[in-house]
Amino acid sequence: MSTMTEKAGYSIGAGVSCADGDCGRLHRIIMDPATQTLTHLVVGRDPHTARLVPVSLVDSAGVEAIILSCTGSGFDLLEPAQATEMVQPAAPAGGPATGGGTLGGGYRAPSKPDMVHYDRVPVGEIQLRRNERLHAADGDIGHIKGLLAAPDHHVTHILLAEGHLWSRKKVAVPIRNVVDATYGVQVDLTRGELKDLPAVDLTRVG
Repeated sequence: MSTMTEKAGYSIGAGVSCADGDCGRLHRIIMDPATQTLTHLVVGRDPHTARLVPVSLVDSAGVEAIILSCTGSGFDLLEPAQATEMVQPAAPAGGPATGGGTLGGGYRAPSKPDMVHYDRVPVGEIQLRRNERLHAADGDIGHIKGLLAAPDHHVTHILLAEGHLWSRKKVAVPIRNVVDATYGVQVDLTRGELKDLPAVDLTRVG
């Protein structure tokens, strides 16, 4: 069994550097739920300009800092992590024209299309975002901090920040206890069982 020091830590919000300089922060983590493997990191200076970074480009990872093997120019060539669509509002009932009594027979100019932004996630995969809730078997508890992964990128634990502000601790929930991660993370442990998990020393990870 691998130890915490043999795992890579991915903490949402951690700083990320390319081989030749800073390239932003970790905004989202993408994994394949079927194989329980980490596949991509969403990295950038802000969520709108972030890139989808294949995990194969991670040179080293710790909960405070992640280093990529690519250069900044190579990073800029990666796929955008957010897409934008132009959505045309539905025409009002009865069509764009209204009754008479106005110039041009009551013509109503069509509404301008809306710009809709959405996260890009590879088909069949899921994402973890900052402050997503962790759902215990008997109610919500805490929020997601990130995850731990083995050298082969297999996810071993979900990092949870739980407790009140005056007694907050971070625990590592074994991936075997995760039953779903489509909307937040659902585990088969109760809130009491999660509170009994030992606090993890993230300085020993990586």
